[in-house]
Amino acid sequence: MEEDGSSAPARRLREGLRLVSTVTHAFADTRADYRRVLDTVVQHIAEVIPDRCCVLLRAGDTLSLAALYDATSPVEPLSRDLLDRPRAMHETPISLDALTLGPVFMPAIDFAALRDRMAPATLELLRAGDTTGLLVVPLATPSESIGVLWLLRRGRVRPPLDELDVELVQDVASHVALAISNARLFQRLERSEQLRAAEERAVAASRLLDAIVENIPDMVFVKEAQRLTFVRFNRAGEELLGLTRDQLLGKTDADLFPPSEAEFFVAKDRETLRRNAVIEITEEPIQTRNGTRWLHTKKVPLLDAQGAPQYLLGISHDITDRKQAIADLSAAKANAEHAIRELESFSYSVAHDLRTPLRAIDGFSQALVEDYGDRLDAEGLRYLDRVRQAAQRMAELIDDLLTLSRVTRTELRRARVDLSALAHTLIGGLQRLDPARHVETVIAPGIVVDADPQLTAIALDNLLGNAWKFTSKRADARIEVGVLPADGEPTFFVRDNGAGFDMTFRDKLFGVFQRLHPEVDFPGTGIGLATVARITQRHRGRIWADSVVGEGATFYFTLTETHA
Repeated sequence: MEEDGSSAPARRLREGLRLVSTVTHAFADTRADYRRVLDTVVQHIAEVIPDRCCVLLRAGDTLSLAALYDATSPVEPLSRDLLDRPRAMHETPISLDALTLGPVFMPAIDFAALRDRMAPATLELLRAGDTTGLLVVPLATPSESIGVLWLLRRGRVRPPLDELDVELVQDVASHVALAISNARLFQRLERSEQLRAAEERAVAASRLLDAIVENIPDMVFVKEAQRLTFVRFNRAGEELLGLTRDQLLGKTDADLFPPSEAEFFVAKDRETLRRNAVIEITEEPIQTRNGTRWLHTKKVPLLDAQGAPQYLLGISHDITDRKQAIADLSAAKANAEHAIRELESFSYSVAHDLRTPLRAIDGFSQALVEDYGDRLDAEGLRYLDRVRQAAQRMAELIDDLLTLSRVTRTELRRARVDLSALAHTLIGGLQRLDPARHVETVIAPGIVVDADPQLTAIALDNLLGNAWKFTSKRADARIEVGVLPADGEPTFFVRDNGAGFDMTFRDKLFGVFQRLHPEVDFPGTGIGLATVARITQRHRGRIWADSVVGEGATFYFTLTETHA
């Protein structure tokens, strides 16, 4: 059944109300992207109130296309090109009239009347598109002019636009304008909130940076790049220079330091800015209220957005104490080297001046026995024998002391040392000197160490000599050389089953002239273990012992290796 004429306005009203409701719901969320929503809105308007609908939004004195839809045919490229180009307000008199005077309504277009109010190209497009009517409605709120909504009726199939269309479009335009205004307000508030949050983060970051700079123990300063005036100093800088921040800021090097120092500082600053690179000054003297200080300084250019130097950052580390310590160490080293040379001279003097009379005492004592022995009784001969023994022991002490002296001062030269082969050689030498003895020897194979060959031989010779000596009273003598596995450095040992010693006195073992056994039982000078201790110390190692009286002793030692 067809609708009669009286029901058409009612149907159009219902469709118009649905249109208003659709637009209202489309803009319900003020956070929505209103430009995207406008595409939907113009489509609904063009379909409910045919035919073509577009929205132009105002930005200052220009209008730009925001949304466009044609319900009857695709939009011509030329039309879109014309609409897409932002236009000044004075170039669109009809839109300007709508914004200033209210809706422009032409149910039947008078093209002759539009010649003065529309660009020829636009007017020609309206003709070509068979445009029969137009309606231009302002998008505005009481406080804001937002843009205009254009509605074009095309062809003559549908009746002309009428007052109901005007009323519906105005109602829709008011909702659209209010929604856009609210969305923009929300965006401004959101940007304001983001800006506030960003400012808070920037303030927090600035405070953190200030705290870091203030608590850096080195002097930190900043100069502006043109006049090289100080614009920032930290607390360490104040303390170093003995000046307050107020006395430093705004000043140049020429205001604070002697001319020669100021010229040097400025030259380095200009070099840093010119090369646009970090400049390092390993040592520079600076005059302060606390006297001359030596600084290690790095200078860095700080660039602006265009890459031009805007500031210069300097960080200075006070090396005065270190420099003084190095000087003191150098002086101490020189003194030590001088003392070593004097000791070496003294050692040679001892070797020459003491050995000569000792040889004379021993030689003349022997001559006395040989030439006049028949004139001396047994007691006299015994006295001469004791004189010779004392002279020989004194010579042995001198030799051992000279060895200890050489061990202390000789330069350490590391190389690959085969301890197993060295032990076999030393044991063989001991056996040849005492061929009547039978000693079981156990030497672990493949013991290799990175050490000084000469010093290592002296140390192992002393340890094996002691083991040979202190097992001399045992028929089942046994000497072992080995190495203990370790996660870090290897531990070597020399073990015997000889006389042993009381562990109560182990702290005396490695001292000079320290003996734990009577000389009549086991002769010696008491210098051998002290020599071994010095050698292990020279290798940054250590030595220690474990023993039970009557059951033998084990001497452990390490020779810390160096790796390239």
